[in-house]
Amino acid sequence: MPYKSKRQSQSLNAVKGRWLNGFRLSSDDSSYSMESTDEDETAANFNLKDMIQISDIADLFEFCKKDCNIRYLSVLFYLTLRRFNISYEETHMFLKSVGGLTGEVAHKWANVFMNGNFDEFINDGRGGKQENCFYDVYPEIEVEGRAFAVIQCTQKAASFTAYDLAHFIDKRFYEINDINKSNSDLVRSVESCRLDLRNWGARFETNTNRPYFEGHDRQDVVTHRHGFIHHFLTNKDNYYSISPDEDPHFQVPKSFAKTILICHDESTFRSGDVRAKRWLLDTSAPFFNKGRGRSVMISDFLVQHPSGPYFHLNEIEWMNAIKKYPDLLYDTDLRYEKYSATITAHLGIDAYFDNNIILLQFERLFKLLEFKEEYRNHKIEVLVDNARTHTAKEYNINDFGKGTGTRCPVSSIEYKDEMNNIRTLDCYFQSGPDKGKSKGLLAIALELGVKVSPNCKLDELKAVLSAHKAFQNVGLQRYTSLNKCSSLSYSFRFPN
Repeated sequence: MPYKSKRQSQSLNAVKGRWLNGFRLSSDDSSYSMESTDEDETAANFNLKDMIQISDIADLFEFCKKDCNIRYLSVLFYLTLRRFNISYEETHMFLKSVGGLTGEVAHKWANVFMNGNFDEFINDGRGGKQENCFYDVYPEIEVEGRAFAVIQCTQKAASFTAYDLAHFIDKRFYEINDINKSNSDLVRSVESCRLDLRNWGARFETNTNRPYFEGHDRQDVVTHRHGFIHHFLTNKDNYYSISPDEDPHFQVPKSFAKTILICHDESTFRSGDVRAKRWLLDTSAPFFNKGRGRSVMISDFLVQHPSGPYFHLNEIEWMNAIKKYPDLLYDTDLRYEKYSATITAHLGIDAYFDNNIILLQFERLFKLLEFKEEYRNHKIEVLVDNARTHTAKEYNINDFGKGTGTRCPVSSIEYKDEMNNIRTLDCYFQSGPDKGKSKGLLAIALELGVKVSPNCKLDELKAVLSAHKAFQNVGLQRYTSLNKCSSLSYSFRFPN
């Protein structure tokens, strides 16, 4: 056996002399050795580069610092990055971002290690861990911190960060010890708090539950949003408002153009999932999932006026309304609330609020508005909750195939052309060798006069045809030109 070098001998002696745990766990290779499967091969070939974040590396670095000297980790990173020709500046910035030593200090200790002065390299001078960790001394802060994190993670606003947790822990520390904070340092670092969140089961992932306007800055959306907001800001003195004091009350607008704002709203109230057993995590159980059970949909009108909160007539006003509009008494399939335009529907029994139902509801609202005595000499504006189901037709362009004989959900399409004339287009061949077969989007496009290449892809064909009148839905344009949850102005003259 060849003799060990001086460095190997020093390293072996140093390792034997260091304090160790009573036993060592077996290596990862021996502990987790198993036969390779297809899933393992897929995971091995998966590119992690798109998923790796600096915060993940920093958390792992912080975790390793508990059992390993920060000097060893920093030098290991430094030598590895420099070995792969990463520049000194980039290496320095990386070490600082993950919580390691600076590039200058790491370079110094790398020289010490490379020059063979191993005793100096491993000499910590601090004697290892000499005290309990923070949560060993303050377990109540850990409990409160975890509860704080759970509450913040369930908020709709995605603004919670590890710094917020560090600030909360810092505040509770000084409150418990009844001392005044004399500097800006945190009693528990942001990096440690980020590691705490991981230990508590939190995950830092892409936020997919964003409002519509975030990340959808199409020019038409931006223009519509600015115009929508500008309308209310320039006319804010015309609306009834709520006073900000402790005893809130309605404030009457001072302008001559007094305006009543009516908000169309649709809500679904579910009974909840009442199963006897369910899966739980730890000992905590969230509220019953409200995605199952009997449900009731309500489409109503909220009024920003002292007569609110919901629009309705009194008995005398209702009698005057049915004298002029006796059809208000006709029996329909819609469940209207008494003296109002509010509709209720039971899911699984009644139909959804589609375009026709919403139009009927607004017709009823406009008939009733003129008989509301408290609305005399007022201008009425309605905010329309124009959901996708309102404009849903029996077909969708995604339901069609490209070629002859492919899927087709309807036998014909009825639409209005540029001259507002009603046109009907057969979706199936009526004669010829393909009689009885569906035409497909390619043949439909040619009949509609849309110029497309015979070799175009289905997605390209859908994108072109989606702009044609035959595949566009008609929403509440009968009453408003703004069909994206917009404001509609409605003026009327009260009878004498």
